[in-house]
Amino acid sequence: MTNTWPWTRGRVPEREAFGFAATVLFIVFTGDGIPNTISWIGWAVVCAGAGAWGVAIAIRARPSFRRTPNALWVYIAWCLVSVAWSHWRVATTASIAAQLLCALMAVVIASTLSWRRILDALSLAVRWVLALSLVFEAVVAVLVRHPVYPVWTHYGGRHVPAAFAFSRAELFTGGRIQGLPGNANLLAMVALLAAIAVGVQLAEGRMRRVRATGWLSVAAVVFLLTRSSTVVAAAAVTALVLAGALVIRRVPTGRRTPRYLAGLAIAVVLAGLVALLWRPVLALAGKSPDLTGRGEIWRAVWGLVEQHPVLGWGWLGYWWPAIEPLNHLAVRNGVTYLQAHDAFLDVWMQTGVVGVVLFGLAVLTTLARSWASATAFSYDADHRPRAFAPVSLLALLVVVALLVQSVTESRLLYEGDFILFVLVAVKTRIVAVGDEPPSIGDGPRVPVRSRSFRRAAAGR
Repeated sequence: MTNTWPWTRGRVPEREAFGFAATVLFIVFTGDGIPNTISWIGWAVVCAGAGAWGVAIAIRARPSFRRTPNALWVYIAWCLVSVAWSHWRVATTASIAAQLLCALMAVVIASTLSWRRILDALSLAVRWVLALSLVFEAVVAVLVRHPVYPVWTHYGGRHVPAAFAFSRAELFTGGRIQGLPGNANLLAMVALLAAIAVGVQLAEGRMRRVRATGWLSVAAVVFLLTRSSTVVAAAAVTALVLAGALVIRRVPTGRRTPRYLAGLAIAVVLAGLVALLWRPVLALAGKSPDLTGRGEIWRAVWGLVEQHPVLGWGWLGYWWPAIEPLNHLAVRNGVTYLQAHDAFLDVWMQTGVVGVVLFGLAVLTTLARSWASATAFSYDADHRPRAFAPVSLLALLVVVALLVQSVTESRLLYEGDFILFVLVAVKTRIVAVGDEPPSIGDGPRVPVRSRSFRRAAAGR
């Protein structure tokens, strides 16, 4: 089967496009698993190979950029322009090249696969990460029985902080497992994405109930073993948004105001409860009030923001470990953290308030299109409500999960989270302008043309 969608001008075999999508998503959500296993040079070779594959597909598919989200490209262009005043110009140039390549990979996936096949590719990639992570942790816990470190490290018998370990051999000791990503919080996020993808596949009838139940159980086990407060919050907010979307989409567009007001009131009450119970809940979860030292990191980064608030220090994405003053800005317990642990604060520090505004517009328009797609209401020729396509919820659930995580992590700016965000931004734009209903491909078409959906289409 070969894809020739309205937003591409070439032909690419669907099987190849799917394989590329699943491979790229697996690589980026494996996190440090690949460099920790085959070194950073090996990781660079793997990424270069995936990038070359993506470029080859892009040359054949020739995706149209005309109907992709303008707000996203304006933000990326501002990151590129920041090289003019960057305090780390070489790093900015290299970082923006990597960012553009990641964006291209996302555009290729969005332009060559239907929403349902994107769902399948995402599900396959994150399920493999979860399965291999459990196998890896089991091997370390049963056979090695002590922490293991990346292959490229040698500490010469010195005391090594626990954060440096690839795995701490804690699968059966009650500690937090890190899996292939080498980080409990990142592994927990993969588990949440797996739960979302498998749940939507089950609702779509794309995975048998027994198999889906098994994978949801695996995701739940990994979720519990990582004990990530950040991802617990992301899961809770995502569940609330899902419930809200399911309630709203049952009502025709013109009669939604009372439910929106009720939803706003509930949100205000919940926000008040969170503010009131913040410290007790964190204490119950074993976390400090500043979220395990993040408050200290935020204050240090804010000090840099105050020095260059309008234009920032220059785009960097993930902080390079050899760059001053970032190489000693966030040091806790002997560990140097190379991110601001807040995506928006990181954007402000790197690209100034202008960058924050542009990034915020890209996020808000993507969120608006995702919400419109998830809650669209339309009638058929006989004035009956059209069938509900569960896949239309995927973009909303993924974006909400990524945004909640971005409050305490900067991952939205690079690697897997960035590729997934750009993928959703581009694909929802393609849907919003009418080139593809949200449920096209591998199943019945469910056209969507509500007023709220058309309004979201105008948001570029």
